[in-house]
Formats: sequence, structure tokens, C-alpha cells
Amino acid sequence: MSPSTPLPPAPASPPAKRWLGVRGNSLRFAVLLALAVGLLLPTAAVLVYDGQKTRRAVMEDLQRDLSHTLAIMSLSLAEPVWQVAPELALPMVNAQVEDPRFVAVTVVDPHATQPFLVYERKHEESEDELTLTDSRPIRRDGREIARLKISMSALPLLRAKQEEQLWALMRSSVMLVLSAGLILWVMRALVLRPTARLTNDAELLASGQLDRPLEMSGGADELTRVASAMERMRLALLSAFEALRRQNLSLEATVAQRTSELTLSNEELSRALATLQTAQRELVESEKLASLGRLVAGMAHELNTPLGNALTVVTALEDRYKELERMLTGGGSLRRSVLEDLVRDSRHGQDILHRNVQKAADLVRDFKQVAIDQTTDQRRAFDLAQVIEDVLVMVEPRFKHTPYVIKTELEAGLHMDSFPGSLGQVLTNLLMNTLVHAFDGRAEGTVRVLCRAVSSLEVELQVIDDGRGMDENVRRRIFDPFFTTKLGTGGSGLGMHIVHNIVTNVLGGVIDVRSTPGQGTRMTIRLPSVAPYRTGSDRPEAV
Repeated sequence: MSPSTPLPPAPASPPAKRWLGVRGNSLRFAVLLALAVGLLLPTAAVLVYDGQKTRRAVMEDLQRDLSHTLAIMSLSLAEPVWQVAPELALPMVNAQVEDPRFVAVTVVDPHATQPFLVYERKHEESEDELTLTDSRPIRRDGREIARLKISMSALPLLRAKQEEQLWALMRSSVMLVLSAGLILWVMRALVLRPTARLTNDAELLASGQLDRPLEMSGGADELTRVASAMERMRLALLSAFEALRRQNLSLEATVAQRTSELTLSNEELSRALATLQTAQRELVESEKLASLGRLVAGMAHELNTPLGNALTVVTALEDRYKELERMLTGGGSLRRSVLEDLVRDSRHGQDILHRNVQKAADLVRDFKQVAIDQTTDQRRAFDLAQVIEDVLVMVEPRFKHTPYVIKTELEAGLHMDSFPGSLGQVLTNLLMNTLVHAFDGRAEGTVRVLCRAVSSLEVELQVIDDGRGMDENVRRRIFDPFFTTKLGTGGSGLGMHIVHNIVTNVLGGVIDVRSTPGQGTRMTIRLPSVAPYRTGSDRPEAV
């Protein structure tokens, strides 16, 4: 973008004015609210405090004056009461009751039927709580001749104090109004108007009009410094846009050159992707074959014992038969004891040979079934516990010379219509993964294999070990292809990826992994008793 061709100005002035109006009103409101809170609240708090304090002080003064007045009037009225001359007592009482606090004055002679003197003025009912009453005996020559009772109210003095407080509040209000007016005038002159100009200039910059300099006052306040910074930003934007325009032209030329240099077509990319997918499938197949190869190695090791025993027995019997043949052909005498020993040894060797050959045959049969299942992956009906036991026969040789033990808790009678080869490969990979990873470097360990019915349509298979466990980062990535904690030491990172694919895509189930470092791992697989049909070829034919 060139400075000589600015962007079309956006209609931003009316919104800016409305924004400024709202902003200015909110700022004025904030100032007024701050003044009100800063002055009125403390003033009100002081007034409430002074009111309570004044009330206590007025009541204390009233109590003190009441006691003082009782003492004076009890002495002054002793002579008029003695002479039974109420007219002499009236001037004394009138002189006291000129004080508006007096409510009532009563002088009672206990020997007379009527009070000696009674004065009472009208008062409000609300005045009762502010009224104090006290009495004192009137004595002459140490003898009580009458009783003086006086009631005084603090209301007149309290009202006078409240009027003073009201005048103080009015003075504070006037000061508040004058201060608010002065502050608003200063704020409008020094803040709102410069802010409006600055906002208008910012709107022009936002609309692309970079060729217009900003208006700045000659002061040195904060808003002027902001305007100076915006002016420097405008100049920097002009320079940046010019550099961007030149860079854009250069970039277009570079893109055109790079485009002309690209020779890799979409067809070549497709072939590369197909090659990559083929390589990935081959890696998966090689991992499956490697799993079967581990079973073969274990099976060969397991077959070595019964076949070796059988070979030893055959060799021993061959030696005995050669000895018998020499005796027969040599013309020597053949004793009965020799024949009996030969028969006994032959029978014993036959038993040993039969047991070992039968064991080898059983191992071959089980391995043949597992191998056929894993290589052909045919769907068939089977008993889950039996398939697990067949797989364990193939896997146990790998655990035989280790301190690690496999324990089983298999519920019988769990019939499934699924893919036993895929299920066996899943179990084999889980057990091998436990041996390689969970028990790595540990002196002992136990892995438990459990199966049970969850419902009439679902079964559960668990592989639980007490090995090293996994942290959360490893547990989240355990099913990722090519992820392994044994990178560079023979691990391909495809074992658990294959497990996840078989469980979810072939067997139609789900697998869940729970693990805590140092507390082992629990692999839980839930499978339908009848696996989903992948194609029409594995559906049973209608009869």
C-alpha cells in the first residue's frame, strides 16, 4: 500500500462521537460517584457517630443537672413546705422550669391528702425515652417533711445539637456541589476535549488516512505524550507500508520463480503416498510375523525337552537290543533273567517314550491351531478360556526361565463367534509387552489373565501386571504407531498399535489402559460375543 493511495476512510466519526459521548458521560458519572463516596459517606459516618456521641453526652449532662437541681430545690423548698405556704414555693419553681428541659415538678406532703405543689407541661410521647425522673426527700431538722420529684427531658438540647449537625451537612453538600462543578470543568477542558481530538485522529489512522498529521497541543501532559507517540507510529506505519509494498513485489517474483521450478506433479505425490501406505502395511505384517516367530522360538524350545527325552529312551533301547542280538548271534546261552530285564526296560522306556511323544504331539497340535488362527485369521466358534489356554501354552516358554509368573482366572463356558487368531495375537502382544516393558529390570513379577462375562452379549478380558507402570504421557501415546520406550533397542513401536487396531476394527471391542508409575498396569478389553461381520464372505450361509 502506498502512502499516496490511502485506504478509503471508514465512516467512523459518528460512532466515535457516540463512543466519546458515552465515555464522557461515564467518566463524569465516575467522578461524581467518587466525590459522593469520598465526601458524603465519611460525612454521614461522622454524623452518625456524632449523633450517638451527642445523645450520650446530652443524657449524661441531663443526669448531672437533674441531680444538681434536686439538691438545690430540696433545700430551697424546705421552709415553704414547713410553713405550708405554696405561694412562697411558686417563685422558686417558676425560676427553674423556665429551662425547657423541665417536664414535671411535684412536691408531696405525706401527711396531706393533696400534693403540696404540682407543675407539669405538655410533652410528646417520643420524648419519654429521653426523659429522666428522680426524687429526693425534703428535710427540716433532720426529719423528712415532704418528697420532691422532678422529671427532665433531653429533647430540647438534642434538637439543638441536631440542627447544628444539619447545618454542617448542608455546608458539606454545598462544598460537594462546588467541588464537583470545578472538577468537571477542569476534566472537560483538560481531559475530554483532548481525548476527543485524539480519538478522532486514531479513527482516521484506523481508516487508512496515514498522510494526515495528528493535531497536538503545545502542552507537556500525558495526552500530549500519547499524541506524540501516535504521530511517531503513523510515520513508522508509512515507512513499513512502503517497505511491505516493495517486499510484496519481490515476493510475487519469488513465488513465480519457485512455481516454475516445482516439478513434482500430483501423480508423483499420489505414488509416494501409496508407497508410504504400502510400507506401513508391510511393517504391520512384519510385526505380526515377528509375533508368530516369537511363538515358534518358544515352541521349539518347549518341544526340545520331550523330544530329547524320547531320543534318549530310543537310544537306550537300541543299545539293549544290540546286546540281545549279540547274545543271539554269538551262540552263547540266553538266560531268562536277561530277557526279563530287557522286557522290563522296554516297557518302562515305552511308557517314557509314550508320555514324551504325547506331550510333543499336544504341543504341536496347540501350536498348529494357534498358528493357523493367526496366519489365516478365519472366523469360527470357540471357547474363550480354551483359546486363552492355548495361547498361554505358546507364551509360557518365554516366561519359563524368568522370575515372572503367569496366573489365570478364566470363567468357563464363554462361547464366542469371532476371530481366535486375532484374539490370540492380541493376548500374545500384551503378554510380550509385559515381559519386555513392565518387568524390565525387576527381580520378580506377576501377570494375571482374567476373563469373565459382562452380559449375555459381551465378555471382558483383563491382563494385569504389578510391574513398573507408566506415567500419563506414555499412557496417552501407547497406541500411537511407532511409539516405543525401547527405541534403538529392538522395539518397533507397532505392537500396541496392532493390538488397538485388532480390538477395535476386527473384534469390534474397546480397550482401556489404566496405569500408575510403580503400581503396575491394567489392560481391560471388552468384546462382543459375536464379532461384527467385516464382509459378506465371513457371514454364515443361509440353510
